[in-house]
Amino acid sequence: MVDNEFGEEFTTVGVAGALAHAYAADTRGFLPLLAVMLSGALPDETLIERKGGLFQREKPVRKVSVTLGELVYTLEDLGHGPLAACRVKVVRGIKLKTEPMPAESWLTELSTEIAARARQNEKAFFALRRLLE
Repeated sequence: MVDNEFGEEFTTVGVAGALAHAYAADTRGFLPLLAVMLSGALPDETLIERKGGLFQREKPVRKVSVTLGELVYTLEDLGHGPLAACRVKVVRGIKLKTEPMPAESWLTELSTEIAARARQNEKAFFALRRLLE
């Protein structure tokens, strides 16, 4: 377990606050920002899908998925409307339950999971600390 100077509540609130602030500031620009943040903090658990063809110069982020235990958190840009968020329970490679949710709830839940992971994993803790600075 990582002994940190933030404290559990500050870490959870800090992550949730940072993500919620970024999402509120620019909904469309949030997905690429989230992709960078998560791939830096949890590189082994984060999958980023990009849209665009083979010969396109820019390949914007289309979908970000984070696997934390049996849960996969996914945020996707469908090209119109708000970003689509869902949580999928996966056991031994089988999707058991997919739950669509509002992006704000998704951010709060993901933040809680990331903060819990940071308390147990030193590498995730220091990546999270850099994110909050």
